[in-house]
Amino acid sequence: MNRRFRRTFVVSGVAASLLAGAISIRVAADMTAAAAPPPAPPVSMDSLKAALATEQARGASLQAELDDLLSVTDQLTAALSSTEGEVKVDGLTAKQLRDRLKAANAKLQLVDRLLKESQRRLAALGAPVPTMPPSRPAGGGGSGSTATPTPAPTARTTSLVLTLALVNGDVHASWTTCSASGFDSYALVRSTDSEIHYPPEDGDTVVAKISSRSTTSATDPAPSGPAWYRLYCLTASGGETRTAATSATVKITVP
Repeated sequence: MNRRFRRTFVVSGVAASLLAGAISIRVAADMTAAAAPPPAPPVSMDSLKAALATEQARGASLQAELDDLLSVTDQLTAALSSTEGEVKVDGLTAKQLRDRLKAANAKLQLVDRLLKESQRRLAALGAPVPTMPPSRPAGGGGSGSTATPTPAPTARTTSLVLTLALVNGDVHASWTTCSASGFDSYALVRSTDSEIHYPPEDGDTVVAKISSRSTTSATDPAPSGPAWYRLYCLTASGGETRTAATSATVKITVP
């Protein structure tokens, strides 16, 4: 083989190699382009702002629900603490024990209402709702006695919930609405001790007599010192006024 033929053969081999390489590169590029995902559509600034505003509104709504739930939880804690103080029976007379039991039952009704509100809030937030055991009327006795449940009242009940607060030195009272038929009036009575009666007896003072069922608050410029309050729901039938429901006795100290 002469030198010219050998040179021609080498040049032809190099050219064939270059052509094969170019074809391989082109095929690889086409395959890469075909396998690549489609380009993402452009996102406008307005759509991003709208999405952000939606998420912010959702977060604010959840925060409001959480705040409401915390508020209900605080009320529930306060009600439970107050109920614990109502069921101590050592050294009490029979009448004092009955008054304590009535007050404890009213507190338990408030606890039930707050528990239901807490469960509703938890359900709104999508959280699991705890199962609470049914509440029982408070009862107790001295050493060697057996505790028995308080029987359900018939005509006269402690279904009213009375709340007291100090506002500018005066006692502000608010209560739940009386649903008894034949409604006549509310009577708010203040006493110098826990023995409160209506009609009033010694130490009792009627501080408000309200004939509107929808009016559920009153203000009493009470004197300084401890004071006890009870609300009475009065009904009228056949020319006779009767007590249909009462609240528990609530104590407050006026500065």
